[in-house]
Amino acid sequence: MRVSLLTGVLLVVYGILLSSCTAVVPELPSTLTQINKLDEAETAFKVHLIATYGQIWEEENVDEGDKFSAGLSAWKLASATEDPAWSNAAINAFKSALKAQPDMPLLKAWLGSSHALMARDFPVQGLWQIIPGPGFVRLYHVKKSFSYLDEAVDMAPKDPIVRLIRGSTYLGMPSVFGGHKDGSADFELMEKWVENPQRNPEFADLLTSQIWLQEYFFSCARAMANVGRDEEELHCWRKLYQIAKDPNLKELAKWHLT
Repeated sequence: MRVSLLTGVLLVVYGILLSSCTAVVPELPSTLTQINKLDEAETAFKVHLIATYGQIWEEENVDEGDKFSAGLSAWKLASATEDPAWSNAAINAFKSALKAQPDMPLLKAWLGSSHALMARDFPVQGLWQIIPGPGFVRLYHVKKSFSYLDEAVDMAPKDPIVRLIRGSTYLGMPSVFGGHKDGSADFELMEKWVENPQRNPEFADLLTSQIWLQEYFFSCARAMANVGRDEEELHCWRKLYQIAKDPNLKELAKWHLT
């Protein structure tokens, strides 16, 4: 009986806090000033993400739309805005996609990462977190994140994208949750694959592709920054600047190296 009551309280608290959060594409500034420092480069990059993925969200968040694309665009918007409405939208979209493809490791990985974003962005901060309801909701999302991410890696241990999602997510969490060891191991493994793609021949074509290398070095730089590994962070920004064809990523890397 107590468990049922607690579950009900959690759902009510969760519902109340998110009921006022509607996933709306943020308005963009009419003009962007010339970039003269890192903060401005970070802001410009977020504006680029919002413009790109806001359009995809509006196209795919319809009955006949692609749920995976909708989920990915919501994830990107959650990353850019830190708005829990977008984290929630990503969770819902990936859950819907997973119903149609329940054995797809990539969907499980993105769903796990979306739960981590919700744990990060959940609209309860400070001392309010010690109240059982709100505090447990955040822990619930952390637990779901670990569960989905580990299941995805167990299903596809050699998939570089699955490893990148888990490694980036784990190193983005506070160390108290215990994911840093596995996250570091994921990046160590990916580094070996990038250095010699034939160590993972099934995905050799992906590992040498421009899209993968850009995403890998970008995610690596962010992850190393999260855990205070400055030299490795700079190495990844440097590699990204050298190989990036995307002007937005190249500009961001330049300012991180300046």
